[in-house]
Amino acid sequence: MMHAALLLSVALALAAPAKAPLKGSAALAAGDSTFRAFPYPIEQHVLKNGLRVAFVAYDSPGLVAYYTLMRVGSRNEPEEGRSGYAHFFEHMMFRGTKTHSGDDYNATVTRLGLNTNAFTSYDMTVYHLYGPAQALPTIIDYEADRFSHLDYPEELFKTEAGAILGEYAKSASQPDLLFDEKMSGTAFTKHTYRHTVLGFLKDVQAMPQGYAYSRTFFNRYYTPDDATIFVVGDFDHAKALALIEKAYGEWKGKAKPAAVAVEPPQKHARRAHMDWPTQTLPRVWVAWHIPSAGDIKTAAAETLLDGYLFGPTSALHQDLVLGRQLCESIEANWDYLRDPSLFGAIAQVKKVEDIPVVEKAIAEQVKELAAGHIDRMKLEGVRSNLKYRTALSLDTADKAALTLAQMTAITGDVNYFNQLYVQVDKLTAADLAAFAQHWLTEANGSTVTLATASKEVAK
Repeated sequence: MMHAALLLSVALALAAPAKAPLKGSAALAAGDSTFRAFPYPIEQHVLKNGLRVAFVAYDSPGLVAYYTLMRVGSRNEPEEGRSGYAHFFEHMMFRGTKTHSGDDYNATVTRLGLNTNAFTSYDMTVYHLYGPAQALPTIIDYEADRFSHLDYPEELFKTEAGAILGEYAKSASQPDLLFDEKMSGTAFTKHTYRHTVLGFLKDVQAMPQGYAYSRTFFNRYYTPDDATIFVVGDFDHAKALALIEKAYGEWKGKAKPAAVAVEPPQKHARRAHMDWPTQTLPRVWVAWHIPSAGDIKTAAAETLLDGYLFGPTSALHQDLVLGRQLCESIEANWDYLRDPSLFGAIAQVKKVEDIPVVEKAIAEQVKELAAGHIDRMKLEGVRSNLKYRTALSLDTADKAALTLAQMTAITGDVNYFNQLYVQVDKLTAADLAAFAQHWLTEANGSTVTLATASKEVAK
């Protein structure tokens, strides 16, 4: 389920080592109460229309990152036949306004030397630019214009909807998307996490007829009171705030989100299998329902268990990948989400007949965890490494802005990231055992397997 682009767990795993120590970075030693996951002061403002603005001074001479967080994602698509619209607007927002066309926007950011893009996930859509700080006045002008005055005719809407269907088809040619759909549909029965960010195929196919609804969706969710702008880097805060207040003053509206169904508790284990038409490595995905990441103590437990249960130093990796070599890989698969979601792992298995062996190994490790049989030294190593990688993931203004936007999306609080790591520092082995006892149970779990169609999963 958690394959959305640019999610924080991926960002941390791929973070490149910093070339020089980060100025103002906090101590990294495990258990050090002075550690701050986001060590830079955040200056906050709220405009009259409800738009929130967060400034971060970052030692990046001549460079600035500009991120706009909209707290709308595929979770906000509860209406029958209307999945995929959050992702649709990620595309449509680059199509321009009556003042600045899409071609004008693209030409301007290229001329100014800016990198620009966007991504959508279950809970958010984020638009971002990064480049010369001297371009900030133009960035503010163009961004305010497209958020306040997005304009597109029905013909252009249909063209873009067709392109999104092409994107779906391309993604579906590889196993990940459909495997994701199978787990989402197996583990969820009511909540909108039962469909992926791209949406149900039938809804994407019908999207060209949804022009009128697209206007409703945009007016419902693209409002200033549900947006936060992050400016990180080398810039004059007072001048930037004055420009933002003037440029975004015309952006009106109040968010009117549709109600999202609550997922009922799972009482029995669930299981599904899917055949893949071409040759591919077999896969097994084991996942359990977990609380919202707003429950910060359980979010902290998941943060630590990611590495402890499934990381490169974990007993499972050492056994299944390096030892018996039954798996090509085993990796945690989850994310920090606004509503109760899933925590688990995906293993790529070398032989389909070994899938039951891999499942048994995972179950045994979870049972050991729940019984309190925890390697304290390994746990502290995971905690220390996690904090070190977290600091390194902030080694540019762009990465700092990305992290801040993603973590703010969970609760709307820009301080969530630091609050999370306060809990990560406090967690004990007993806390992790209690988490496993409560959440990582057989009845609360779902298992999905995938294999080439000519193969059968051993029972």
